Amino acid sequence: MSKLIILDAGHGGSDPGASGFGILEKDWNLKMTLYQYKRLKELGADVHLTRDRDLTLEHVQRVARIKNQYAVCVSNHWNAFNGQARGIEVIHSVHAKPAFAEDLAERLAEATGLPLRRVFSRTMKPGVDYYYMHRLTGKTETVIIEYGFIDNATDHQAYLKESVFYAAAEAVIEGICKKIGIDYKRSVAPGKGETKRPVEKVQSKEYSGKRLVSHYDGKLRFYTKPSWEDKDVFGYVTKGQGFPTVLEKVSVGRGEQYKVKNSKGKVFYITASPVYVTVK
Repeated sequence: MSKLIILDAGHGGSDPGASGFGILEKDWNLKMTLYQYKRLKELGADVHLTRDRDLTLEHVQRVARIKNQYAVCVSNHWNAFNGQARGIEVIHSVHAKPAFAEDLAERLAEATGLPLRRVFSRTMKPGVDYYYMHRLTGKTETVIIEYGFIDNATDHQAYLKESVFYAAAEAVIEGICKKIGIDYKRSVAPGKGETKRPVEKVQSKEYSGKRLVSHYDGKLRFYTKPSWEDKDVFGYVTKGQGFPTVLEKVSVGRGEQYKVKNSKGKVFYITASPVYVTVK
């Protein structure tokens, strides 16, 4: 088994996972995983995915894509409980040393400012892992990351900030790079006191003149300028709403936004992530 990495976006399709404040866990899992996949590819990692879209995977299908085929599997999740619990958890197999899980957890806590709740393993009986992602993935070292509690207002609001969301993603990427022995190069994110990347046009002609529609079940923020900052939020669109005209696509920090125009000719900016919007 060579040093390969597979990323698992937990849940998906008919299995939404946890939910909080109108957001489904499966969507955040996929958003996090696709970003990490793209970045690890850029860094030269041999990285793979269990799913790259909103796909239903039964337990047997998911583990069949992982078992004994990779050195490391990182399974991305958000927790939910009673709305009060919060913080980061990382779970490792009872048969694995905790070092990798502990390293990821510490990096996440530092990057996001969220509390580190615990790093642990769980058994169903002595020597047998409770979670099937540990029990059934063979020699692949699998860690399950719970980035926070999606039903906790503080954790949830933190991850609504793109700067925090992608800081968490980068923290895990850096930990994976250390684990599998490849060089990590930081991607600068806005909102943490670092220099923001300039806004640049991306594939303008492909999107120009088309209509944008939200397919996200919650409220989707749009901005007065290319930004992910709370102070620049102008309003929200809900599922089925959108903008009649896309002007262009731009890079903003480590994400992308569409520059759009409403029916009155006013210009705004909104996420370009296909997890949330469709352009047609």
